[in-house]
This record gives sequence, C-alpha cells and structure tokens, in this order.
Amino acid sequence: MRARAFLFVAAIGALAFTVGSSVATAQNDRSQRTRFMAHLSGFNEVPSRFSGGSGSFVAQIDETAQTIAYRLSYANLDGTTVLFSHVHVGQVGVSGGVSFFLCGGGTAPACPPAPATVTGTVMATDVLGPTTQGIAAGEFDKVVAAIRAGVTYANVHTDVAPAGEIRGQLR
Repeated sequence: MRARAFLFVAAIGALAFTVGSSVATAQNDRSQRTRFMAHLSGFNEVPSRFSGGSGSFVAQIDETAQTIAYRLSYANLDGTTVLFSHVHVGQVGVSGGVSFFLCGGGTAPACPPAPATVTGTVMATDVLGPTTQGIAAGEFDKVVAAIRAGVTYANVHTDVAPAGEIRGQLR
C-alpha cells in the first residue's frame, strides 16, 4: 500500500514538473507573446540616475488589429513637470531612438503631473521609427519584433531630467 502511495505521489510530482516546465518555456518564448511589462526606475536610465520616482508600464499587442494598448503609471518623480514619455529601441544600458510616444508628443495626450496613469493605443501611424536603427515611420511589425526581442524600453522625461528620469526595459 505504501509503495502504491509513493508511486502515486511521485507520478503527480513528475506531472506537475512537466506541466510547470512547459508553462515556463511557453512564457519565456517571446516570439509569440502579446503582453509585456516594465518597472521604471532612475537606476535603469543611461547613465543611471538617483530619483525618488518609480513607474510601471504594461503593453498588450494585437497583431490582427495592428495596435498596442498600454498603461503607464508614474509617481514620486523629482521633476515637477512631466515633459513626455515614449518607448525607445535600445537594449539594457544603451540609449536608443524613439519609436512611439506614450504622452507628451505625437498623437498621444499631454503628460499629467505625477502621480498619474496614462492609457492609450498605439497604431502603425504612431510609429516614428527610429529610422537610424532600421525602423521607418509606420513599420508596426518591426516595432513588435523589437519588443519581442527584448530591445525596447519605456521612460519618462521631466523638467529636472530632460534626458529621462525613470526607465524600464520591456519584458
């Protein structure tokens, strides 16, 4: 009886491990993912910057509709005026060109003072590039590929840090 109970528990454990491994593999396969997040901090800026600010960014890609729905939140910024926020193409530790605005430019709404949450939808017409990095204006599919490759980041620019106060890599 104990041997059967042990085998049963071992079988359940093995099944749980297999299912868990499959789920982890699927979640780590960025090539088909549609949801991405970032935690924004001054320490992620290039160069790193001490800031009391923090933020979060969530993006949901809909390839059929060619849209990216997003939610950006930020708080406790050192700057009193939020100039703009956007998504750049650039790997960790590298500054890259602007791909699309989240607030404060393009067709995006003005950035409200912190603390704030901004929501919106990016369409192909909102994609600016960056042309110097091989993405032409309107090339939605290339922006999605860059997001899935892990080489995009969101940041928030303020009057105190016009080059960027907080930043987070999309994961």
